[in-house]
Amino acid sequence: MARSANSDPLLSFNFAILEVPVPGLFPFAFPIKTIQDALSGQAFVGFKSIEFPTVQLETREVKEGNWPFVHTLTTGHTTSGDVKLEMALFPVNTDMWVYFSQAVWGRVAPRRSFLVVQMRNDKSIQRVYWLESCLPTAWTPSSSMDALSGEVLMEDITLSVHRIRILPTPGPLANLSTPALPQFG
Repeated sequence: MARSANSDPLLSFNFAILEVPVPGLFPFAFPIKTIQDALSGQAFVGFKSIEFPTVQLETREVKEGNWPFVHTLTTGHTTSGDVKLEMALFPVNTDMWVYFSQAVWGRVAPRRSFLVVQMRNDKSIQRVYWLESCLPTAWTPSSSMDALSGEVLMEDITLSVHRIRILPTPGPLANLSTPALPQFG
């Protein structure tokens, strides 16, 4: 019996990133990669890996009088953490250095938003993550160089993310009616 694509878990290898354009602001965060992909007919910028952070809700513990159990309460704040992007090192591609330099010198607003798109093998979009207001905080120009190794050199950039959201994607389950969520405030 055939399995439903909606019930199978998502695979980790089929993904791409798309920069959310800022009106009137050039260059892009990854201009050379974006131009190369546009010339090849693709709309996405490819990376070897994208490491997501753990989104954490800040809490505090409250001890009431002589009650032996401790209550955990939320403070109302959430931290997103850092996203790490890694890609192969090419001689002409200086995108990560340019983007990091923009943040170092503060000459161009370095905060960018990105969409990480997770796809199936048939390139249908399954999940979209919105990384809001990213700021580059660390850049590694190259992985370790070893004359005895035949590995591809990699460079990476770490982005501090203001907020991570999951955007709804159209699909076979989009037509199902879902119960209304309660509205607060």
